[in-house]
Amino acid sequence: MSATIKPFQYRLPRPVVGVFPGAHPGQMVGNGQLFKRHDTLIARPDPRRIDLRASLLDPFGNYQVRVQQQHSAIDVYLLADLSASMQFVGSYDKRRALADMLLSVAASALEYGDNVGFIACNQRVLSDCYLPAGKHMGRIQAMAKRLEKVDLQPGAAGLQQAQRYLPNHRALVFLASDFHFPLPQLQAILQNLRRHDVVPLVLWDQAEYSRLPDWGLFQVQDLETGRRRTLWLRPGLKRNIENAFAQRRAQLQQQFRALGCEPLFIENAYRAEQLGQYFLRRAG
Repeated sequence: MSATIKPFQYRLPRPVVGVFPGAHPGQMVGNGQLFKRHDTLIARPDPRRIDLRASLLDPFGNYQVRVQQQHSAIDVYLLADLSASMQFVGSYDKRRALADMLLSVAASALEYGDNVGFIACNQRVLSDCYLPAGKHMGRIQAMAKRLEKVDLQPGAAGLQQAQRYLPNHRALVFLASDFHFPLPQLQAILQNLRRHDVVPLVLWDQAEYSRLPDWGLFQVQDLETGRRRTLWLRPGLKRNIENAFAQRRAQLQQQFRALGCEPLFIENAYRAEQLGQYFLRRAG
């Protein structure tokens, strides 16, 4: 595992609904460490949990037992955009960043005892790049190697169909994309994922917009359509390009925050520390 592929700590904003014991505060009661409430011995016949003080104070003379909040496991998914625009290589390779991200998310989930899965989309959901939630690190590593070489195709409409591959119960979903598609499409994607705890990971590259020369001929290409265009760069046009990306950033933040999720912009390759700090800020 390289320096960039490290686990990080994550925390969910609310108790999870999970049957299997795990590391996260859950809504179910069981053999947890957190006190939830008292109940009568008749309702919960477990003499080991009788609370003598509460029983003596009960006005009806019922034996009271302590009910504990169970810690539960969750499903963690990385939902990745593999459209053609994600093949941009500037200060870093976005495909390599996705592979590192997948390994890091998987290592983190397995440390918590959670299940981890992977869904990749371009114009459709890629069935050959789908891994259901489980504890299969070997398959995750094989998928990460494949991501670095996969042929990226135009379109990201498959992200709107990805909820079919997610569980019905609430899951933690890392949504990784450059989000270079229309805002109505983004709204539809987020509406489909509203039952889950979504962490948007915006993969941009500063070479796309902030390291352009002040003067000279510059050729740009739309990676989705393949069209090329030659521009005569000058300070005014450079500022317009930078302002367009700043406006796009604000639009994305507004869209994500409207549905209760804060985006994380990754502009200089992936580092696990970024996600660790993200969850610390969210918890604070």
